Amino acid sequence: MSYTDIIIIAFAVFGSAVIKNGVGVGAGIFLLPFLALVLPAKVALGLGAPAMLISDIIGVRNYWGEWDKKELLILMPFAALGVLLGSYLVVITPDTVFKHGVGVFALLFASHQIVKTIRIRYFNPAETKTGTSIERMQSRTYTVLFGFLGGIASTVAHAGGLMMSVYMLQKRSNPRTFVGTLVLFFALINLFKIFAYSGIGIITDQVLILVLAFSPIIIIGGVLGNALNKRVSQELFRLIVLTLIFLIGLRLLWLA
Repeated sequence: MSYTDIIIIAFAVFGSAVIKNGVGVGAGIFLLPFLALVLPAKVALGLGAPAMLISDIIGVRNYWGEWDKKELLILMPFAALGVLLGSYLVVITPDTVFKHGVGVFALLFASHQIVKTIRIRYFNPAETKTGTSIERMQSRTYTVLFGFLGGIASTVAHAGGLMMSVYMLQKRSNPRTFVGTLVLFFALINLFKIFAYSGIGIITDQVLILVLAFSPIIIIGGVLGNALNKRVSQELFRLIVLTLIFLIGLRLLWLA
């Protein structure tokens, strides 16, 4: 690789680790486009799983015990099924088809929530923020659905954070629980993905060696992201997440 290639990969894995440990959503979609600039698309997809697993491990340490255990116990079995289906889709489906769908979903959701937040804050402060839609999102059916979709989206395009952030934002967890739950969820998902990607041939020994070489940069990014999370208010945190989802949606549609 050229020095430019190395710099691009270093920036990608560092930024992904900061986002993963600071906001909890968007790390994969940030990482994948940058890696695809210097690597074949499916190699970039394969490299993303072990790279993010390293930042996940740092995140699990940073957020130890600050996750929702009940939600994770329901989410994980169906997310694992989503990884299996997603691996099959990687083989047979063009990435652009899935990216379009996720991008449209992200734009619609983020736009709706940002407008709703502005309306409540500035035009109708007395309006409750915990309506029936929130209660419905907390049902087991929605937990299972989002776990399954999160597994598929994460495997096909490292976009599972979008699906899971929609679910977690509706639950209105505090920033530490929000990120802690997502970090542990995706640590397990990325572990599953490494085995799945190896099975379909997009993770090789060379890819794993490359990730190992960049691991110090990933660790530094994870520490920085955790520090930023502790200094951001819940309201600002929510706005950052929504804005990030919106921008990710635009990025997905643009790249697709």
